[in-house]
Amino acid sequence: MARKKIVRRMPPLPKGPALRAKDHKTERLLEILRGIAVANQRDQPQPFYTLRDVASRFQVPISTVARVYGQLEDEGILSSIRGSKTILQGLSSARHLSVRGVVGMPASLPRFVTIQDYRMFFIRTLRELRRRDFATATVFIERGQENPDRLVRRMKKYKVDTMLWYLPNGAAKEITLRLNDAGIRVLGVGDGTLSGIFCCYEIRREVAITAILRDWRSSSGIERVTIVRGIRSAAYEERLEAILEKENLAYEVAGLGNQRVERFLDSLGEHKKRGILFLSSAASMFSFRSPENLARLLSSSRVCFVGGPVSIPFAKAPDAKVDLVVVDWQLVAERIVNDLVTKQASEMTDTTVFQALHHLQAPLNQFAQSL
Repeated sequence: MARKKIVRRMPPLPKGPALRAKDHKTERLLEILRGIAVANQRDQPQPFYTLRDVASRFQVPISTVARVYGQLEDEGILSSIRGSKTILQGLSSARHLSVRGVVGMPASLPRFVTIQDYRMFFIRTLRELRRRDFATATVFIERGQENPDRLVRRMKKYKVDTMLWYLPNGAAKEITLRLNDAGIRVLGVGDGTLSGIFCCYEIRREVAITAILRDWRSSSGIERVTIVRGIRSAAYEERLEAILEKENLAYEVAGLGNQRVERFLDSLGEHKKRGILFLSSAASMFSFRSPENLARLLSSSRVCFVGGPVSIPFAKAPDAKVDLVVVDWQLVAERIVNDLVTKQASEMTDTTVFQALHHLQAPLNQFAQSL
C-alpha cells in the first residue's frame, strides 16, 4: 500500500543569500527559524522543515540545524518523531493527551526573543511541566496585540485549567477576573515590576544588587552610578534609585534619546570611577544594535546587568567580565510545578520569594545565551 503523503503547510523557506561568514551561524539560524515557527503555529500540529532542507537552503552542516532544532524543542516550539519528522507544536491539541491539566502561558514575543532571563523562565518551566505530565499552551503576543479580549478568548479556546503569568501587565486585574469567571485560575509571577494582581511567586533582586554595589565601592572606589534606562522600566528604575539612596551612592538615569548608539555607549565609559547598571530591556537593545561598542564598554568599566545575562546576537559573547544578577530558573520552575501537582498553588495566600544571586566579575561568555 502506498505511503500517505505528508501535506506540508509551512511556507517556503525565505529566499535570499546564505548566512554570511561573519555571522555566528547557529545563533542567526535559530533567530530565523524561531520567528518562522512562532508566526506559523496553528491550532493543530503540522510538519516542520526537514533538517536536510534547512541545511541546503542556508548552506550549513546538518549538525548545526540539529542543534537549532534541539533548542526549539527545549522552548516547546518543536517536537520530533524518531526516525520520521519534525513537528511544529499545535496550540490546542493538549486535550487529546492524558495529562494532569493544561497550563497556559502568555509570553511577550519581543521579550522572549531578546531577553535571556525572560526566555529562560519559559524554557525551564515548560520543560518541567511536560516532565510532570502537564500539557501546555504557550501564547505568544506580539507588540501592539496586547488586547485583553484576545488573550481571554485564546485561553478559553485552548481549554486551559491554569494560566501561569510571568510579569502580568496593567490589564491583569480585568483579565484575571474574566478568566476566574470562566473557571480558569491565574498564578502571577512577579519580577520587580508593578502588577495589578496578587503574585503567588516573586523574584527579588535587591539583595544581589546591593552586594554588587558594595563591592563597587570597596574594590573599585566607585561613588557614582549611571542607571541605563530601558523600555517601560520606570517601576524598576525607582527600585534601583531606592537601593542607591540607601547605599549613599550618587546616581543619574541616562537614556539613548536622539544620540547615536555608538556615541552613547562610548560616553558611558568616559568616567572610570562610575559604575553602570543596565536594565534588561536596555541591555537587550544595545547588544542588538551595537554589540562591538557594548563589548568595549564591558572591558573598560564596571557594568552590572540587573536583569540577568545579556544575549549577544549573531556573534559569540565577548570575553569580558561583568557583574550579574542571576536567577536559578530551574529552582523556580520546580517549585511552581510542584505546587501545581500538590494543588497548593490554588490555596496560596502568601507570596513565595526567590532571591537572585550575584556574580562578581563573571565571564560573560559563560553565562550569555546565544540567539
